Amino acid sequence: MRESQQRLSINPLVHITIGTHVNQENRLQSIVVHERSFIGNLQLDSDPDDLALLIAVGEMLGVKQPLSACRISCLGPLAILWLDHSRWLVLRSPGEQATLSELLIQTWGNDLTLTENEGQLSARLNTAALSYLLNSGNTQDFHLNSDLYRAQSLECLQHNPIQILSVETPDNYEVLVRKSCADTLLNWLNVN
Repeated sequence: MRESQQRLSINPLVHITIGTHVNQENRLQSIVVHERSFIGNLQLDSDPDDLALLIAVGEMLGVKQPLSACRISCLGPLAILWLDHSRWLVLRSPGEQATLSELLIQTWGNDLTLTENEGQLSARLNTAALSYLLNSGNTQDFHLNSDLYRAQSLECLQHNPIQILSVETPDNYEVLVRKSCADTLLNWLNVN
């Protein structure tokens, strides 16, 4: 019970909105992240990917079901919010001239295979690259059972491609995350 109380006071769920500003050439100028206070004020201690919670939050806030992320990876000019085991919301550093595909290839080289089908980008990483990514200091897990969640991700990604979503669209993304995940994302934005 005490561990649960400490986790509750340190790392509650928060609801963030991620949006972008693009210039006249349709290049990403800035990424805007702000917290919507209602969920954070509740001090909920639940995994962000709890489906019942996501549906309830969507209904309460009058938005479609929000996304959730239990893991973040910060790799130089890329930040990856893991929406589930095989879906990533990828952010490029504002002002970065390289395309998302170019940055992914620069980051992983021959360990990565990219495919684009009908405007949807997907990727495959080899097992060594997946293991490194999931266990490196560049990746932080915020799931209540991080070891099991990491093992499930590795198993899933050995058999399924990664669906890549990018914030470089006019849409805003509503995402439930742990407070420390939101802080990591904001720190990445400040550094980049």
